[in-house]
Amino acid sequence: MPAKTDPAKTVLVASVAVLLGIGAVMIFSTTARGDGSLVSSTFVKQMIYVAMGLAAAIALARTDYHVITRHNRVILVVALVLLVLVLVPGIGVRINGARRWIRVGPIGFQPSEFAKLALLIWLAAFLAGKGDGVRSFKSAFAPVLVVVAAACALILKEPDIGTSILLFAVAWIVLFAAGSRLVYLCAPIPAAVPLLFFLVSRGYAKERIDAWIDPWKDPAQSGYHIIQSLIAIGSGGTWGVGLGASTQKLFFLPEASTDFIFAVLAEELGLVGVTVVLVLYAAFVWAGASIARRAPDAEGMLLASGITSLIALQALINIGVVTQVLPTKGIPLPFISAGGSAAVFMLMGVGILYSIARSANAEAAE
Repeated sequence: MPAKTDPAKTVLVASVAVLLGIGAVMIFSTTARGDGSLVSSTFVKQMIYVAMGLAAAIALARTDYHVITRHNRVILVVALVLLVLVLVPGIGVRINGARRWIRVGPIGFQPSEFAKLALLIWLAAFLAGKGDGVRSFKSAFAPVLVVVAAACALILKEPDIGTSILLFAVAWIVLFAAGSRLVYLCAPIPAAVPLLFFLVSRGYAKERIDAWIDPWKDPAQSGYHIIQSLIAIGSGGTWGVGLGASTQKLFFLPEASTDFIFAVLAEELGLVGVTVVLVLYAAFVWAGASIARRAPDAEGMLLASGITSLIALQALINIGVVTQVLPTKGIPLPFISAGGSAAVFMLMGVGILYSIARSANAEAAE
C-alpha cells in the first residue's frame, strides 16, 4: 500500500519554493537598471547563494536531525567564536558603520545569521536532554539565559539591536515550548525593559526611533527610508504598477533589494501580490507548526518550533518595519530579500524541518 503524502512536507516545500521564486523575480526587478546589463551582479550572486542553500537544505533533509543536534556544543562554540572574530579589526568588515561581516576571498558572510541557527540547535538539544529538569532554574533556565545573553551581547557590539531582540524572542518561545516555568520566563522582562530603553535612547537607535515616531520631522535624513517605503506601498494600489515598473526603486528608496524589498513588491504587484506573500508565510508557519506537533521527540519538537518561529518573526519584523509598524531594523525578508548568508542559513533551517518531518513519518509508519 503506497505511503500517504504528508501535507505538512508538501506545504513546506511548496511555500518556500514559491517565496524563493518571488524573491528571484523581485531581486531581478530591483537591481536591473535598463542600461543594457539587465542581469546585475547582485542577482547573480544571490542565485549562487540560493543554489548553495538549496544544496545544503537537500543534504540536511536527507540526514537524521539527531546527527546534527549531537554536535550542538561544537556548533554553538563555533558560532560564538565567529561572533567574537567579526568584532576584530582586520577580520570583521565594517559596512555602513557596523562590523557584521567576515570576508574570505570573494565570499562574505554574517556570523549572526549562523548564530541564529546554531543557538536553536543547542537550545533544542540542551532543553530536551533535561527532561523534567527543564522546569529547574539552576539546571535549565539559568544556563540558557547565560548563553543567550552572551550571544546577544556580542551581536549588540556589532551593533545589531534588531537581531539581538529577535534571538531573545525566539529563545523565549523555545523555553516556553519546552515547559519552562512562566515565572522564570517573565522574570527577565523588568530588567530587559530599562536595558532596551537605554540601548534605543542613544546613537543610531535613537535616530531610528525618532524617525519611526515622526518620519516627517527629518524627511531628508532619518525619516527618508520610511517615507519612501510608504510612498512605494501606497503607489501600488490593488493590482500594482506592473512588474519592473517601480519608480521608487530607481531614484528614491534605499536598500530596495534587501531590507525594503517588500515595499517594491507592494508597489509593483499591489495588494494582490502582498496578499499572496502573506498567505505563503502563513502556509509556512502552518507546515512548521504541524511538523513540530508531530515530531518524534522533544528535541525535534523544540527545533522545529524554534526554526518556524525564527523565520515567522523575521518576516513579521521586516514587514512591520516597511509599513512603519516597527522602527527600522536591518532584518531581511526571509527567502525574498537579497542577502547571501540569510538565504543559505534559512534554507538550511528548512532542510532540518524537512528532516524532522521525515523522521515523524518513518516513526508513524513503523
